[in-house]
Amino acid sequence: MKKSSILLLIVPLFYFSCKETKKETGESKPAVNDTTTFFQVSQFVKSQIDEVNKTPYYIYKIDITNDKRDSIPIDVSAFKEISNQFVKPDINDPALKKFYVENIFHDQTTKSFTISYTTTNKELEVQNVEVLLDEDGETVKRVFMRKFFNYSDSTALEQLSWKTNESFMVNRLVQMPDKKEISHQTIVVWNEKS
Repeated sequence: MKKSSILLLIVPLFYFSCKETKKETGESKPAVNDTTTFFQVSQFVKSQIDEVNKTPYYIYKIDITNDKRDSIPIDVSAFKEISNQFVKPDINDPALKKFYVENIFHDQTTKSFTISYTTTNKELEVQNVEVLLDEDGETVKRVFMRKFFNYSDSTALEQLSWKTNESFMVNRLVQMPDKKEISHQTIVVWNEKS
């Protein structure tokens, strides 16, 4: 009789303790001693900005808003200000890094590696980062970033793309409460390859 009573108490406790463990792992709690090293996207972009600062490139910006196109030359300070969107926020910041998961994929067709960083936290500005490396695993071909902004009166999605030593692009789509969408694309070119 006592054995069956004890068994009836232990089984539910075991069930709830297992269930609680599943719940905790589902929330993806940050690792206490995280030793993973993420690709330094901010440092890479800063090195590209430094190169533009040192070299007398002709820099120009193309703005496209709802199919209206405008092109103007810009100086290095304007270039730095616009390109800063790739630098901040930095997912390597320990306060942010814990929310991202790294995946690496080798694409034999394009002869490149893709390192991707994703989060399930919809409150974070940077939702996804992808770094496309040459097959040597060191030379950066492109950097892609997806950002999400939730404002009181609208939401915005930004798709950013950096082409090494040549250009970058920011596509911004703003969704207004009345379902109206405003699209804006900024392309900055400093070393266009023909």
